[in-house]
Amino acid sequence: YQRNQYGASFGGPVVKDKTFFFADYEGTRAREGITRVASVPTLLERSGDFSQSFFARPIDPFTQQPFPDGKIPVERQHPVGRNIAALYPAPNRPVPFQNFVSSPTLRDRVDQFDARIDHRLGSRSQLAGRYSFGDRFLYDPFSPGFATVPGFGTDIPRRNQNVTISETHTFSPSLIHEVRFAYGRVASGSFQENQDNNLNKAVGLPDLSSNPRDTGLSYITVTGYSPLGDEYNNPQHSVTNSFQVLDQATYARGRHLVKFGGDFRSIQQNAFRDVQSRGFLTFASPAPIVITGNALADLLIGFPYLTGGAHVDNHQHLRTESINFFVQDSFRIHPKLTLSAGLRYEFNSPPVDADDRANLYDATRQALVPVGTQ
Repeated sequence: YQRNQYGASFGGPVVKDKTFFFADYEGTRAREGITRVASVPTLLERSGDFSQSFFARPIDPFTQQPFPDGKIPVERQHPVGRNIAALYPAPNRPVPFQNFVSSPTLRDRVDQFDARIDHRLGSRSQLAGRYSFGDRFLYDPFSPGFATVPGFGTDIPRRNQNVTISETHTFSPSLIHEVRFAYGRVASGSFQENQDNNLNKAVGLPDLSSNPRDTGLSYITVTGYSPLGDEYNNPQHSVTNSFQVLDQATYARGRHLVKFGGDFRSIQQNAFRDVQSRGFLTFASPAPIVITGNALADLLIGFPYLTGGAHVDNHQHLRTESINFFVQDSFRIHPKLTLSAGLRYEFNSPPVDADDRANLYDATRQALVPVGTQ
């Protein structure tokens, strides 16, 4: 485990008694070994020899008789099945069902900074601007709940930005007005480690998607061993833009402190999530459907128990707005007792797809029905 964290901040006047600035930066670099214990095929099992296996000796699905000496002849083995089995690392410890241990490195990089400037427009007006930026890249060598052998991790980038500009005006000692504009952008994603490595093509499996971002290895489960393949929820990515205009005033009179104003927000989300774009293969021999009685043998002869995949066309372009008005009065009944009362109105529009591509499944029609844009 290794972690480095560092930063700096500085500020001061630009124009004496009129313009001031402040800025800060912080960075983090972390490395951590993530240990997993897995079950992988032995070198004999990978070659089709189950004579010394802890699992059941396979039967020939055509004759329903055991393969002689627990060995599957090479000519009966499917080349794609052999290629997939070869992706397993060799065992490195003599412990049944826990014969492989690895500790690849998790990498985490974080950079963030802020910059702010304050400027006096006059004796009664103050202008302020701020920009904040944060960027993170995390590589997790193991996607939780998926493969427990290295080579099928997840890259997780995240970047957030925020800009705020505000003007505060003092009309009188009892009335202060503020108007503020803010823009925020958050981009985050989750991408398979093999996005630039077409393992499906390398082992002989078909590509279900023609989009280059979907390359990698199908999610392959073999009962009794660690799964192989990239997480089937990836790749996914989302960008959310938010715009805000806030106009509010504070009025003090006697024992009353009144705040009132309006808040308008517009939110955009553009995203995709290519679930099962590489498909999945499951090798198992559950009753009553028994192929060889040994999941790895099913893989070697090319007989999956279940396969599937999805053709994904799910770009999201969601839009929503909210309008809010409020008024609140804080009334000081006694130096030790204050009563607050207010009224707020909110309108939040339902999100709609900018391209009118959103659909819902109508069970009565047994079809996808557009939800519309209104």
